[in-house]
Amino acid sequence: MVLAEIVKIIGRTGIYGEVMQVMCKILDGPTKGRVLRRNVRNPVREGDIIELKEGEREAKPLTR
Repeated sequence: MVLAEIVKIIGRTGIYGEVMQVMCKILDGPTKGRVLRRNVRNPVREGDIIELKEGEREAKPLTR
């Protein structure tokens, strides 16, 4: 488990808009300090700390 802080909320995705795409900064582990784009299903705000199962995978950017 890897802790990450929400830096920026990019937008909503998913069929019903239930998933939020966020930029999060890894706080510990081998990739500490790296900023990743992730999809988060829970409601979050900037500054929240989330726990990721892995700190390597990055989500595809939203297309508009």
